[in-house]
Amino acid sequence: MTLKQPAQIQTALTSLDQWEQLGIEERARLLNISIASLSDKPKQMAQWQLSNALSHVGENVLLPGPTGEKNELSTQGRGIFLCTSFLGDDIKEHETAIIGQIYAALIAGNTVITGSKFGNSIAEQLAKVLPKGVIQGVSTEVEETIIDSQLIAGVAALTSVEKAIELSQRLAKKDGVICQLVEETHPVDLPTIANPGYILRFITERTVSINTTAIGGNATLLELGSMEE
Repeated sequence: MTLKQPAQIQTALTSLDQWEQLGIEERARLLNISIASLSDKPKQMAQWQLSNALSHVGENVLLPGPTGEKNELSTQGRGIFLCTSFLGDDIKEHETAIIGQIYAALIAGNTVITGSKFGNSIAEQLAKVLPKGVIQGVSTEVEETIIDSQLIAGVAALTSVEKAIELSQRLAKKDGVICQLVEETHPVDLPTIANPGYILRFITERTVSINTTAIGGNATLLELGSMEE
């Protein structure tokens, strides 16, 4: 039996292509506008996530074309991410972590649903700048339904180790696309969210191969490559 999907899921799916196709430079421009409303550590975290993404996944990479074709490696978002906290969302020091989750997921090209107190507040501010449906805030009850949805790509969670294990098992049992858990279990030091490789948890790689040779050219090059001197 197919479970009824929350309306926020459909909204996020509808907005996904438009947000991803803007490209990382334009996404960074819009997200930079929203940073003005942040303060101190949350602001620094948001700025760092954007600059880190631009340096790690910002440029397309041209790969070797051994048979004459053009191969280009690029990145794109995975889909819909739920960004939340299971450590008590009324704790002020957790705001920086939630900011890190949301900005990393968004700059990578994903749409975001958030269920935490600070996440909902951030979503309200970002919604004034970003295209409709790119980020949405939901209640705790709706959040629980979204976790079980077959249509989300991942859950970024500020959580305890015990809860992370429970979430991993819960996500692994779902049908549909592989839904990964991106957990942070150290809410003060943030070794995961502040790691330069954190952005890679929110992207997938894509290779486009374009045949730039004449008809039959690839076959000729392969034959030449196989000939003995």
